[in-house]
Amino acid sequence: MAHDGSWARTAEALHIHVNTVHYRIRRIEELTGRSLARLEDRVDLRAALLCAPAG
Repeated sequence: MAHDGSWARTAEALHIHVNTVHYRIRRIEELTGRSLARLEDRVDLRAALLCAPAG
């Protein structure tokens, strides 16, 4: 989310291959039943991450 949906920039920031980013996004979508291609689902995920306790 910090890289506006750019898988390449996300991969670079995390020091991982771009295919790993794709895999992880697909896995998140499978586990949550949400599609990160949809704005509503991205907003919900962002809100959940902001509310999650740190640590």
